[in-house]
Amino acid sequence: MNLLSAIAWTLGRLLPIDRKKVVISSFYGRGCSDSPKAIAQELLRRNKDLKIVCLCRKNRQGNIPEGITVASYGTFSRIYHLSTAAVWIDNCRKGAHFKKKGQFYLQTWHGFALKRIEADAQQALEPEYPPYARRDSEQIDLIVSGSRHMEQIYQKGFWYDGEVLLTGTPRNDIFFGDTRRISEKVRACLGIPEGRHLVLYAPTFRADHSTDAYRLDAVRLLNACRTRFGGDWTLLVRLHPSVDALSSGLFAYDGVQILDASMYDDIQELLCASDAVITDYSSVMFDYALTGRPCFQFATDIAAYQKDRDFYFPLGELPFPLAEDNASLEQAILHYDRAEAAERWAQFTEKFGIQEDGGACVRCADLILRRMGLE
Repeated sequence: MNLLSAIAWTLGRLLPIDRKKVVISSFYGRGCSDSPKAIAQELLRRNKDLKIVCLCRKNRQGNIPEGITVASYGTFSRIYHLSTAAVWIDNCRKGAHFKKKGQFYLQTWHGFALKRIEADAQQALEPEYPPYARRDSEQIDLIVSGSRHMEQIYQKGFWYDGEVLLTGTPRNDIFFGDTRRISEKVRACLGIPEGRHLVLYAPTFRADHSTDAYRLDAVRLLNACRTRFGGDWTLLVRLHPSVDALSSGLFAYDGVQILDASMYDDIQELLCASDAVITDYSSVMFDYALTGRPCFQFATDIAAYQKDRDFYFPLGELPFPLAEDNASLEQAILHYDRAEAAERWAQFTEKFGIQEDGGACVRCADLILRRMGLE
């Protein structure tokens, strides 16, 4: 397959570039989501007669926004579309062997980093990953960022010496729009009964792909939410795309109080619909904080995780209540203080230079269209 792939890339160099074609990809083809999707939707709103193609794996080709064409993430389909596109947009590494003169590669990455990533976590990476990542970074034309913190990481630990632009995070523009409409969409898709509040549990993956750390007491959690915030609650479980296939059997999913949402492609839409979020080390906490709603850390394996990946800063500096077991999580929910949470978040954003205002997609679309000679 490697030989055939190399031949396909070579043949792809002979294909002409379609000057109105944009190819997007998220999480190595695991659906249409994240910042690439958000930017694509803004491009479509500009009505520039663009051809936008989203590369998706066979089992992740649903929930594609109108105007975006879905194509297989399979080797030859991927090579064909990347070889003929004027613009690439991705939130992960691409694996492309060649980028032609005149093609533009915009990298968005996928979140504010607490845990160390890329060159800063090289001891935790598979041996073949750094050469692959370096090749990808050499092809990137621009990385966009939503904070000074990430800007520094891209410049120092990403095997990248090109331009980083502080635009805001495109995927987070969703929180500055009509979240009620998105919430209604999520509820309809997942069949959530009217009037129920939603708490989303969205932990990140572990290097060994185990689920041992996901020992959340769902009944205790839901009771605490009911006591502190009132109303009836449903728990949505959404695992990281790297381990979402393991969600089956993780909890006693009953379709009312506990729902498996791991195959819902766009976690930003789940965040919009949720009244509270529980996570561990995932960047979703920093996204969700923009809503001003309750967010909690439930991390049962801090020492082991820190040994594997380590953090860019101590967990104590995070603005979210930290619980290392179910009893502590229950108490954190019962004693949640909205005013205190808002103040801690404001201090955190100031310290780490988080800059989100809902205009990231517009800025990214502007620069892409200028590169394409369409604006």
